[in-house]
Amino acid sequence: MDIAAFIRFTFHSRYMPRWIYGGLIVYIPVLNFLSFGYLKKASRLLMLGSVGLPTWEDRKTIWSDGMKLLFIFILYGAVPFFLFSCGFFLTTLSTITAFFGHIMTKFSVVALLCFSFFIPFAFAVFAEKDDFREALDFERILQGIKEVFAPYLGGYICALIALGLCLLIIRIPYLIGLLLSSLCTYYVFLVAAYYFTQLYRRTSLAMERIPEEPVRETAPQSSNDTASV
Repeated sequence: MDIAAFIRFTFHSRYMPRWIYGGLIVYIPVLNFLSFGYLKKASRLLMLGSVGLPTWEDRKTIWSDGMKLLFIFILYGAVPFFLFSCGFFLTTLSTITAFFGHIMTKFSVVALLCFSFFIPFAFAVFAEKDDFREALDFERILQGIKEVFAPYLGGYICALIALGLCLLIIRIPYLIGLLLSSLCTYYVFLVAAYYFTQLYRRTSLAMERIPEEPVRETAPQSSNDTASV
């Protein structure tokens, strides 16, 4: 299933409430662990060859997985944050140090883009293997990215643009913007999780390569069909 088909699929009445629930809490600290954990569960389901969005059963595990994912994201952002903090500190000392501080803060933005470039596949690795060390193995992740570099780069740029637009929506007043931004941001995360999971399954990083015909979730039979059997 391509990404366009997946987008149509997510707006099915059966699955739409599942991602809306995660979107409503993605901006709420601690509760958003559930949102991130659900993305991992959805990615894991895709890796098994299934098509669909998982349920919210076993929320304790989902919350725990989300906390682990957030920790991985923090580790990837540690170097940019350190550079920004040092740069900001230098700007407060003197005119001379402020010059270098401004350079360092700008460099921290570049570092953030560089380190965040690894996050989609780091997420996919953790979703499949549930291993921190594997998710932080830059060399292997970079090798996997090289195998699908063009679509990976395109997806990364599109995701950044989409997330930037989601942040602009916050400007709509009366909390409407915050609510819409929350839902749109999480939906971008969901679509990105699907896209990069599919790319990941085409690389040597994946434990199992993508099958030619994924297992599809069958729709429940109607009562009329059941009665006719």
